[in-house]
Amino acid sequence: MSRRISQGALAVGSIGVLIDLVDVIGSGHLEPHHAFAALVALGAGGELLKERRPGAARVLYAVASVLLVVAGSVAGYRAWASLRAGTGHDWLGLALGVLVVLYVAVGAGRLLARVSGRASKSRGHADMLGE
Repeated sequence: MSRRISQGALAVGSIGVLIDLVDVIGSGHLEPHHAFAALVALGAGGELLKERRPGAARVLYAVASVLLVVAGSVAGYRAWASLRAGTGHDWLGLALGVLVVLYVAVGAGRLLARVSGRASKSRGHADMLGE
C-alpha cells in the first residue's frame, strides 16, 4: 500500500474514532461497529511504521487483530442469539461472526504450522548430531 493511501486511511480512521467516541458518550453504550474506525487507524498506523519500526508495527497489527476478533465475536454472538430466539436478527452481524471464526481458524492453523515446522527442524538437527 502506498504511503499516501496509508496516511489518508490513518486520517479517516482517526476522525472515525473521534466520531465513535462522541456517539458512545451520547448514546451511553458501546456497540461492535464502533471498533471498525479504530481498526482502520491501527492498520494504517502499522503500515506506516512497517519499514522504520517493525516491532511497533507488529504491536499495532496484533492490537488490531484482537480488536477485530472481540468486536466480530460480540456482533456474531448477538446475531446468533437473536436468530436462535426467533427474534429479528442482523445478517451482517452473523456474517461477521462467521468471518471471525474463519479468521481465528486460519491464524491458529498458521501458528500450528509454524510450531510444527520448528519442531521438525529441531528433530532434524538432533538426528544430524547423532542424538
